[in-house]
Amino acid sequence: MQKSLTSSIIIPEKIQSDWQNMLDVLSDIMHVPASLITRISKDDIEVISSSNSKGNPYVKGDKEALDQNLYCKYAIEQREQLIVANTLKDTKWNHNPDRELNIISYCGLPIFWPDNTPFGTVCVLDNKENTFNLNFQKLLQTYQKSIEAQLNILFQHTDLLNNHKKLQQEITVNNKHINEVNCKLANEIDCRRAAEQKVEYHKNHDVGTGFLNAMALYRHIDTLINNNKKFILLQIHFANSRTIQHEHGHYVFDLLLTEYRSKLTKITDTSVTGRLDSSDILLIIHADKIKLPQLCQHLSEIGKAYFSNNKEQIHLQSYIGAVHSKENTSRDELLKCAYNTVVECQNLGKTFTISGSSLPVKSSLSEHKIETYLLEAVRNHDLFLSYQPKVCPQTKHWLGCEALLRWNHPHLGAISNDVLIQLAERNGLIYELGNFALRNAIQQTSEWILHSPNLVTAVNISAVQLKDPNFVQHVQHLLELYKLPPRNLELEVTESGLIADEALAIETLNQLHDMGIAIALDDFGTGYASFQYLKKYPFDTLKIDKSFIDNIEHCTDDQNIVCAMINIAKKLTLKVAAEGIENHNQERFVTLEGVDSIQGYLYSKPISADKFEEGLFNQSSIGTPYFQFM
Repeated sequence: MQKSLTSSIIIPEKIQSDWQNMLDVLSDIMHVPASLITRISKDDIEVISSSNSKGNPYVKGDKEALDQNLYCKYAIEQREQLIVANTLKDTKWNHNPDRELNIISYCGLPIFWPDNTPFGTVCVLDNKENTFNLNFQKLLQTYQKSIEAQLNILFQHTDLLNNHKKLQQEITVNNKHINEVNCKLANEIDCRRAAEQKVEYHKNHDVGTGFLNAMALYRHIDTLINNNKKFILLQIHFANSRTIQHEHGHYVFDLLLTEYRSKLTKITDTSVTGRLDSSDILLIIHADKIKLPQLCQHLSEIGKAYFSNNKEQIHLQSYIGAVHSKENTSRDELLKCAYNTVVECQNLGKTFTISGSSLPVKSSLSEHKIETYLLEAVRNHDLFLSYQPKVCPQTKHWLGCEALLRWNHPHLGAISNDVLIQLAERNGLIYELGNFALRNAIQQTSEWILHSPNLVTAVNISAVQLKDPNFVQHVQHLLELYKLPPRNLELEVTESGLIADEALAIETLNQLHDMGIAIALDDFGTGYASFQYLKKYPFDTLKIDKSFIDNIEHCTDDQNIVCAMINIAKKLTLKVAAEGIENHNQERFVTLEGVDSIQGYLYSKPISADKFEEGLFNQSSIGTPYFQFM
């Protein structure tokens, strides 16, 4: 009987509560035992709200099949008011099931959705004869119009939400090419790649050095193995790569690697060079007869020699691990053996080590392999952001969110933000990951503020980003590119990020704060000098670490620590955010202590951008907090 749109609309608890109060008042004024609101479906009619009046035989959830002689069914079908003064005197209603409940009089009005499909009825029923005077009928009509007005709002909201989704899909399809171009352009700026190089070249080569990239290198090794070719695999790790990149820039380090490679060709011209990540390269030697110790010694001496950069001398601190290919050995086993050889070389303080042990028969996922996968993920845009809502303690409305990196690998599974950061810091990819998160969060927030102008998105920034002298200009460029006001962005820093270079961190954060960007100190209380930072840095918000929240219900010490943190923050006119809220007892404690925002699994896990947008849109349209994603 109903269309799919209206039948799928769920009546919010707030509206149901209003209806309940309305029916209680109606029963009291009209002195009847029962006031009801019913909803009709294809096969039956259901009581969805019932007055709490004395003697009311109906309860919420009662249903009657439509194939019976029902008052409400008749009122809906005739689309007009129905009054039955005394069913005992009216043979037309002899088989009405309400007579068994000692209900003999009825007055009801049909309720319709704005598209003219029936919703149900609002009605009053009596256990004695009742003609329902004109004033009572007018009062019932007023309630009918009020209910239909609320249904109209719900219908428009649902229709608007559906149209919004369709429009978003159309925009996504129509602007797919434009978004791809913008994304590639932004990524090329972040990675300092030359825009004039061909797409085919990018698929197989590292842009900065011209070496084969990891994927092309793997294909080359697989080809050699499949053709039963004998070769030597050398992994060269540059221990001071991060220092060079931080002090002189990625571009200078790429030039050094290019010059290093040019000197390699003078030693052997039968080699292939590939770049695994920002700190390691692989050298594949095809020669069958070669004096490997002498070659490794020459490679080590090349690294020790000084390279010139604007009359400044720089050397490469290299560690070399060499391994011979063998029959029935996989590429993963070769790579793992080369990696382990490099680690052994560095641990022993040698300049090179040649593997003399047999390769393992079975290979498990090593940290080297995971980091290699991560490098591929960064370059192939396989990472994405999830968003965890930040909630107002009093209203439970969403104030904003925290953007968190995620990576779903087909073999490794889901990898969280913290693990990603640890991997990236070890292999030098933290700059790329940080910029990816910042760019995508700003772009996404610029779309959300069209509906929620006060929304604030928090993004974690690393020590590497804080030490970058161009970081402030980079943030400003992204804000201007996506037209996001600075007040809608919050940057979260940890104590470890401040320790790396305190003077530069203060200067960078002050410039960002002067732009209007909020600054938050994350994991507050876990470091040894957190309180000292409060007077040095321009913080707006302190985030109480989850470790203090976990035992707050049972540990008096944690309770006192949290109270002290909040009191200090309030004295310094700083906002306080509590993270890791997982139950109502924790929520109640921090709310009573006066925190400004809370986040945790009690309200929502980190969710996709589409899910967050749906919740945000629902909240702003209906004016009530959105559902919990639990």
